[in-house]
Amino acid sequence: MRTMPTPVRELRDAWPSRIAEVEFLNEELEKDFRFGQRISRTDRGYLMGGTIKGGSSSMWYPSSEQHYQAYMDWQDLEGIVDQPDDEAYERLLGLLDTYSIGLSTRSHQTFPRATSADSGAKEVHDRQLGFVYRTIYDVVINLPESHLIRPQLEKLRLGGWGPDSAKASAYANGSVMMYDFAIKGAKRTFLGLFLHEMGHAHENAMSPATRNELYKHYRVIAEADAFLGIEFLLDASTRRLYQKFVFNEFLAESYLVYT
Repeated sequence: MRTMPTPVRELRDAWPSRIAEVEFLNEELEKDFRFGQRISRTDRGYLMGGTIKGGSSSMWYPSSEQHYQAYMDWQDLEGIVDQPDDEAYERLLGLLDTYSIGLSTRSHQTFPRATSADSGAKEVHDRQLGFVYRTIYDVVINLPESHLIRPQLEKLRLGGWGPDSAKASAYANGSVMMYDFAIKGAKRTFLGLFLHEMGHAHENAMSPATRNELYKHYRVIAEADAFLGIEFLLDASTRRLYQKFVFNEFLAESYLVYT
C-alpha cells in the first residue's frame, strides 16, 4: 500500500485555527494569512498586503506591531520558511529524472554554473526551497508510476508567475507550475495546489471514453450538489462551488481528494 505523508493525509480534515495559540491573531487576520497576505516592517512602519488573486500585482496598507507579531508567530507554525537543502534538491532531481520529468526553479542567483562537459550557463537551483523539495519528493515517490511516466507530465516549474499574473499555480503544456504565491505561502496551501495541478496532468492523460464516463457521474453529483471540498487557500464550501461549473476542475480536485 502506498501512503501519502502525514501533512497530505491531514488535508482531509478542516484547517485547524491557530487563534488560541498565537497572540493578537483574530479570525480576519488568520483568513488573510491563509490567502497569502503578509506583514512587513519597513521604514514607513508596518505594512500588510501581498499579491492580488495570487498574481504578481500587489497592494499594501498600514498595519501594526501587534499584527506583525501575530503574522511572524503564525508563519512559524503554518508558513513555508526559507531554508537551504541541497541534499533534498539532488534527491528530488534524481527521482524526477527516473521518470524523465524536468525541474526548473526561478533562482535569485544569477551566476552560471559550468561543468567540464558543458561550458555554457547552467540553471542554479533556488537554495531556499528546502521544504518544497522535500515535500514534492515525499508526494511523488508515493504516486503510482503510471501517473508519472507519460507525456502529460514533462516538467515541474517552481517560482515565478503565470502569463496572466493572476494565478497561484497552473498546469499547461505538460508542465505543473507552482508560482511564487504557492511556494512562499502556507504549507497546507502548497500541498493542496500541487496535488490539484498534478490532477490536471492526470485528467489530461485520460482517454475520451474515460472522460465521457466520468462526465456522466459528474452530472449526477452536480445535480445533487454533492461535491467534496478540501480546505486550502479557500474554505471547503468555496472549493465545492469551484468544481460545480467546470468539469476539468472537478477532475483535478477529485485527484486531490483521492490522494
